[in-house]
Formats: sequence, structure tokens, C-alpha cells
Amino acid sequence: MKKRLKDILKKVDVLRIIGRNTSKLIEGISMNSKIIQKNMIFVAKKGKITDGHEFIIEAIQNGANSIVCEKMTSPINQDITYVVVSDSTYALGIISSNFYDHPTKKIKLIGITGTNGKTTVATILHQLFSKMGEKNILISTMGIKILSKIYPTIHTTPDIIEINKYLNISIRKGCRYAFMEVSSHGIHQKRITGLLFQGGLFTNITHDHLDYHESFHHYLSTKKFFFENLSKNAFALMNSDDKNSYKIIKDIFSKIYFYGFKKNANFKIQILKKSIHGSLLLIDGHKIFTHLIGTFNVYNLLASYATAILLGKNKNDILKIIKNIKPIRGRFEQFVSNSGIRVIVDFAHNPDGLKTVLKTLKEIKNNNEKLICVIGCGGNRDIKKRPLMGKIVYETCDVSIFTSDNPREENMEKILFDMKNFKSYLNKESILTFVNRKEAIQTAIQIAKKKDIILIAGKGHETYQEIKGKRFPFNDMKIAKDLLKTYDQLKFCVKCEMK
Repeated sequence: MKKRLKDILKKVDVLRIIGRNTSKLIEGISMNSKIIQKNMIFVAKKGKITDGHEFIIEAIQNGANSIVCEKMTSPINQDITYVVVSDSTYALGIISSNFYDHPTKKIKLIGITGTNGKTTVATILHQLFSKMGEKNILISTMGIKILSKIYPTIHTTPDIIEINKYLNISIRKGCRYAFMEVSSHGIHQKRITGLLFQGGLFTNITHDHLDYHESFHHYLSTKKFFFENLSKNAFALMNSDDKNSYKIIKDIFSKIYFYGFKKNANFKIQILKKSIHGSLLLIDGHKIFTHLIGTFNVYNLLASYATAILLGKNKNDILKIIKNIKPIRGRFEQFVSNSGIRVIVDFAHNPDGLKTVLKTLKEIKNNNEKLICVIGCGGNRDIKKRPLMGKIVYETCDVSIFTSDNPREENMEKILFDMKNFKSYLNKESILTFVNRKEAIQTAIQIAKKKDIILIAGKGHETYQEIKGKRFPFNDMKIAKDLLKTYDQLKFCVKCEMK
């Protein structure tokens, strides 16, 4: 793709241009000087750790013909056009949209935000619209998916260049809808600047990311900022059962709708029956059975149903398809071994998410079934939630096994200490701790008997462990299945020998 620099700078708040050649061709945009190639724009922006302005010379050496920056920090190169702006990050959003032909003017983009449920709602919508014959793109924690092709991502909300790039690709492939997770980090870091949303969906908000936001007020305000920037032609779909919904919608311009269990919601649902196999529901007077389990997933299903209605889809068509939606990978994903041990892998990595999953399991399991939980907490992240999560598992489960999650740069023993640093009214057997996550899962399997439930929480869909700056292959469900297969084979061999 090639564009004239002057066309890319339309609507950018430019303070001054040094080097008057704005007719030069631009063939790409990047914030990373190392991947800059010939005839690209390098956007220098200041981050928490590094300042992009320090890499302007390297970007030019690698082929950049234009620099967008907030200040001049290097000698002027006569062949380079310097575009000085007050906010590089904000300018990047507009530049990216201009370069990729304003994709959000040509596609219906829905942003899903909240503490829990973002990935599930976005993925349900992707599945639902695909089964209705509507080509669409999914932008989520689990990657970017255009039709059936998956492109890996690092962040829940990718950078604005990637978003515009893949939206542009999806439009060329015939996509009319886009479903995108919008994280609080992405909002605060202006990674969605310049995007036009047809609708915004709020799932819930609880204790999370306070290492980044420092206070719940700032976390809530960040979510609110997303809805404040929706146009009057867009819709805001809010969880009526979360009291913070009413704080978020104050003074917003878009049309407001509510979903939930309350009578005053625009879209209502009722749980008629729930079990380990799924839920029988009543949506707008229609009974459906879904294999999705737990109240939290009922909210996710209802939010997806309501979004489809607001996008003009037929109610009966939605209901026929939505009941067959498959459970999401790493979100209450289940497996039952030949020996009858049930394993559930879930992404629950904050106190509310963990409490919700454990509450669901307590409600649907029989009294004689043990509940065993393998749980870790991430390193270099919110320390305050560690004892909260440890206490929730200790007071809810029959067996508590604390282990590593993604320790990152932090000492694993310190994380385990933090998780155990709580007071409880209970006086049960001591908590089992393992630095090695595979050993923790193996121990849970050795303890479990037929019909017992093992919850492996915290990593969900992730296929790696991040330790000391490196990512090592690690998939909770695959490891559990392999260990159970070996365990079942050993049990079979012992029975044969006994005969």
C-alpha cells in the first residue's frame, strides 16, 4: 500500500513541518525503529520505559523518509520530512486510519469492554455472525481472526496500526462486521484513537489492573472514557445488574440499552435449570438449551444476543444459532478422563473471575465430589489481588494447590508467599505449593478420584509460560490431558496385573 504523505496527514493536528516535501510516497508506518524499512513513516512516542525520540536516527538509517515526533532531538537530515505534533500517540491513530483508507467508515465495529467476559462475548459474536452467513473479523486476546484465518497478537487491544491494517484486510475479504475487545490499557494508551465504533458493550467491572491504574476510580474513568467517545448514532449496551453501568453512562451521547436479569432491562434472561452439562434458559419468552455453563456465561450469551438484535438481525435466526454456540477455548473448557476425573481450564485471573467460576462449580457439583483448584498469580502485576485470590481458593475448595502462572521477572517464591498471606476463619490442612506448574497439575490428578473436579485457573487459552523475559511452551489443557492419559494407562496396567 502506498499513500502521499500529505494525504496521510489530513486532520492531524500538525504544529510544524520541517522539510516541505509532503508529496513523497509512504509505504508503511511503525513505532519500532528496528522494523522500519524504505519509505516508511517512523512515529516517535514516549513510553513508560523508552522514548521513541531516542531512535529517530536508527529509523532514518533503516529507511524512514518521514518522522512524526513531539520534539526535535537529533540533527536535521535534509532528505527527511519531520512532522512535529503535540501528541504522537493521538496523531498515530489518525495517520493509521488515513493510510489504511478509513476502514471503520466501511465496517460495523463493535467494542466490548469490562473486567471479565470480553473474550467470550467477542468470540460468541464472531461465531454467531459467521453461522448467520455474515463475514466478520474478531480482534481479541486470542488473536485476530478474519473469516477462518487467525493472526496472532500480543495485547488484548493491538496497536492502532495493526487494528487498521487488519480491518482493511477484512474489508477487502468482504467483512461487514468487526467484534473487538477493548481493554482499559488500550483505552488509556490511546490504542483505539481514530476508530469509529458502531456500538460499545459493557460487561462488568471489578478489582483488576490496579497495578496499572492505581485506583478503582481511575480504572472506572478509563472505561467511561470509551463510552463518552461513542457518537450519537452509536449504541451503548450496558449490564443492568452492575451498578457501575449507571456511572459510566452519565453524560454520554449514544443510544443506551440494558441487558440482564432485572425487570427494567431492555433484554432479559431467566435461568430455568443449570448443570455441569449446560443451562436451560428463557430469552424473550423463548426456551433454549446452551452448553455454556454458569451465570457469568448466561450474561455473555445475553449480551451477544442483544448486540445482534441491535445490529438488525432477526430474533428467531439468532436464537436458532446461539443455542449451538460452542464453549470458548480456555473459558470454562472441560475434559473428562476415562477414569472419570473432570478437568476445567479457565482464564480466571482476578478475584471476581475466580470467585464466579468457583461459585458456579459449587452450585452444580454433587456434595460427594471433591473440588481441587490449581491456581497461580502473575508476576510484575497487581500484588494486592494475590492474597485475595489465595483466600478465595482456600475457603472454597477441598484441596488448594498454589503454583506459578506467568512469573515474568519476579521471584516465584515471593508470589507464592503473597498468595498465602491471608487470614481465614477456617483451619484446614496446609496449602500445597509448587513452583513448577506441571508438577502442581500432576499432583491434583494424583489426588483426584472418579467424579472429582480439578479447576486449573489463571492461564486459560494461553500456550506459554513467561519466565525471565522468555516464553516457554505451556498449555494447561494439553498437559492435563497428557498426564491423565498416562495416569489412566497406569491404572489399567495395575488392574491387569492384579487379575
